[in-house]
Amino acid sequence: MSRSTVIMPDGKPFAFWDDKTRYGKTYHVACKRAGASDANPGTFARPFKTMGRAAAILKPGEKVVVHEGTYRECVRPARGGDSARRMIAYEAAPDERVIVSGSEVWKPAFVPTAGWSMGAVPAAARIWMADLPAEWFTGYNPFLANNVFGEYTTFISNWSPAETHRFQLRRGMIFVRERPLTQVFRIEDLAKTQGAFWVEGPGSRIHLRLWDDADPNGVPFEVTTREQVFAPAAKRLGYMRVKGFRFQCAADGIPVPQRACLSTAQGHHWIIEGNTIRWSNACGMDIGAQHWSAASYHPCGGHIVRRNAVSDCGICGIAGVTHVDGSLLEDNVVERIGGLNVERLFECAGVKLHVSKGVLFRRNVVRHLRHAGGLWLDYLNVNCRVTENVFADIASVMGGVFLEVSHELNVIDHNVVWDIRGEPWDWAKPDVIVDSGHGIKLDSCDHVVVAHNLVGTVRDGFALSLSHNQNTREVGGRIGQCRDVHALNNIIVQSPKRILLGQVIDNSSDGNLFDESMDAMSFTVSFPEPKTQQNLRGWRECLGFDRHGAQAKLECEFDADKLELNFLMKGRPSRSQKVAALHAKKVLPPGPFDAATWAKAKTGRRITLRFCCARP
Repeated sequence: MSRSTVIMPDGKPFAFWDDKTRYGKTYHVACKRAGASDANPGTFARPFKTMGRAAAILKPGEKVVVHEGTYRECVRPARGGDSARRMIAYEAAPDERVIVSGSEVWKPAFVPTAGWSMGAVPAAARIWMADLPAEWFTGYNPFLANNVFGEYTTFISNWSPAETHRFQLRRGMIFVRERPLTQVFRIEDLAKTQGAFWVEGPGSRIHLRLWDDADPNGVPFEVTTREQVFAPAAKRLGYMRVKGFRFQCAADGIPVPQRACLSTAQGHHWIIEGNTIRWSNACGMDIGAQHWSAASYHPCGGHIVRRNAVSDCGICGIAGVTHVDGSLLEDNVVERIGGLNVERLFECAGVKLHVSKGVLFRRNVVRHLRHAGGLWLDYLNVNCRVTENVFADIASVMGGVFLEVSHELNVIDHNVVWDIRGEPWDWAKPDVIVDSGHGIKLDSCDHVVVAHNLVGTVRDGFALSLSHNQNTREVGGRIGQCRDVHALNNIIVQSPKRILLGQVIDNSSDGNLFDESMDAMSFTVSFPEPKTQQNLRGWRECLGFDRHGAQAKLECEFDADKLELNFLMKGRPSRSQKVAALHAKKVLPPGPFDAATWAKAKTGRRITLRFCCARP
């Protein structure tokens, strides 16, 4: 899909932009080079030692190239650029490994833990303690601060004890050779947990137990000491480019506010490309207004977030609370998100954006998530397109793709959504999964097209859940009616619950292809009462849906790591595939296939497709 032909739901092309700056001055930072000093002029021959020095002096039309090394600092850009022709750029030197870390190396003298009653401790268990250096914490100690800001404790009254414990864990993290230790709530939990630590109040002493009860003395630990790693000191800076870095080990709190490892700090028109972001306690990247109550401002949004790898974050990979209008997110890999296991705080997802207008989310891979949805577009989204992405291996209440309470036109098309599983609400019945783990979920939305997706192995929820969840929620002066919602030309396989529609009125489902092995009671319409459940024949005859849809013997597998799809259709579909396009009726193949690939599939030949995603 070329840049000039990406059409948004309103029928207009997406407004692409890019860096057009001719940089007049380039500074250099090289912490490992002999003679590097912040007193130097910052030339290649006499580089700065820290990124912070460059961040303090860069002006529009200038850039800094950072050379190999580990920079243990929080970079605070003092200013942004003026336009796409006068940006400020931060670049890692090509083919050099540049790490910007929120951690410090810790090699204390450990002694056996004393002065605490820990109950029955296994004879072989070895639990140790040591103090953190006080000089590491000036104004912020993540081992003193709890995970959750106070505002969130007012939202829900029935937190379970397990949830409450997770909320009250400290934000600091500890690593041994890039392997994180698990934080426990009580010191006695160390008696039954290897590879774990407990924080003694007021956050200056650590008690820990290594795997196999190894002696920690002489072991190099990494301890997170900074809330953020790259974040401007001033808010709303624009036209910044950040390229090629590895940002890691941020000790941020659970949002809101969103104060992530890499933060635009309410900025606009940033280009964030080719970076690796990992090991944030909460969020890897924030690109929005950071808080629901932040004042409206202009300009806002307009970001380009491309070819980044974001992983191992406790809450969210990429977050944007409002003001992300007109942003492009493409070719990113987001994986292993949700480790804090607090999904009922409702900010947990691989990518979560609020009140998005004109956002294009394409060719991203979101996979291997636990306790976090794939992509969550939260309320009042307008003219957004989610296309050509992969969402795979996700265990979540919210599911693969979630569009919430939006009243204007949005489109979800040509995606692969695979292996989506539900999770229980642990405050109610810990072993019961209720309304959880849908493939593509709309909640009280109107004017949505869900088309040409391949949705498979959705085990607990519906492959397509296009109905109410909050049917009395007023947003934007009205309540969503689940009208003008269209499920067109999708392929749904290995999913016992295929499609849920909120009502019959003004909605359509047509041209979809289903595997014939899971047909009984697989379609549901919840309004008008009483709720009706049908197989494909009843779906057509009683409700008038999928008259041009079909069933066939389908074999389909998707490898989330290799990004490889194998598809085989045995025999001919039960009805011809005469289907609709997004906005005009014409013959198009079902699912995310192009015409040539579908022509091959119709002959009974096995299709193998590999999905490409650029990595940093």
